[in-house]
Amino acid sequence: MINGELIDLRAGDYAARIATAGATLVHARRGGRDLVLPFDAASELPPGWQGKTLAPWPNRTAGAAYAYGGTDYLLPRNEPETDSALHGLVGWLDWQVAEVAEDSVTLEVLLPASYAYPWALELSSRWELDAEAGLTMTLTTTCVGAARPSEAVVGAPLSDGALLPAPYGAAFHPYLLRGAGADDCVLTVPAAAVLTADERMVPNGLVDVAGTDWDFRSGRPMAGVSVDNAFTGLPEGAWQVRVEGEGGAVVLSSDAPWAQVYTDDGLGRRAIAVEPMTCPPNALNSGDGLLTLAVGESHALACALREER
Repeated sequence: MINGELIDLRAGDYAARIATAGATLVHARRGGRDLVLPFDAASELPPGWQGKTLAPWPNRTAGAAYAYGGTDYLLPRNEPETDSALHGLVGWLDWQVAEVAEDSVTLEVLLPASYAYPWALELSSRWELDAEAGLTMTLTTTCVGAARPSEAVVGAPLSDGALLPAPYGAAFHPYLLRGAGADDCVLTVPAAAVLTADERMVPNGLVDVAGTDWDFRSGRPMAGVSVDNAFTGLPEGAWQVRVEGEGGAVVLSSDAPWAQVYTDDGLGRRAIAVEPMTCPPNALNSGDGLLTLAVGESHALACALREER
């Protein structure tokens, strides 16, 4: 039970396993072939936040701190090498099973308010398998409370006596797999712009991908190519990232405005992480793309994963 309860789903040739800890995708397969990098959830922790649901921010918050509404907050510093708070606060919580069927499961969790993030969120993660469409993941988050500040305890900031809404961002973190690893794949990312970053992965500028090593719009063999960047300028509506290899492709689609792409260099280039995100890295500090949720307000993020042969 180190990753919570493990739930197996099936529809046609598709199969998936979901772990309640972190609302985590353990594996997704079609006809026995892996579409994402699997791990042994019965005995191991997922490396590299593999398959986890990320909220209330995705990616890194620089300095493990942020300012919002004139109030400073400190976050857990869980990536010391970059001096960052990485991937939010729900990736290691044990979500509860709200509904389960042969081809679907809904997990729910309450993120209570804290000194680091004084808003309470209810999150619902739904996973659905379809024999033709593959796997669909939907995260719905509702702000259910905001802590009032006092002289002794930090809370949500006040503006004209009213508590400010919760700053919010989210993402999914699957590692797509086709072949033996990243070097066996051709990657297509339909993004017109990329966010560059410094040595601590703090964003330092948006660049047009044309004429750069970050242009994956026409499909690019990934042998020896490394990337760990956030991409935007994606097509309106649902866009697709393709990881092609022997016998077909793994396709991830979403309408999120950002996608982080990572060739897993620190973990052996075993797969290519493609993370649909509502905002870029460090959004709690920059405000770029940051969503806000007033008490009672909800937001939904969805993506889908399928195989093409």
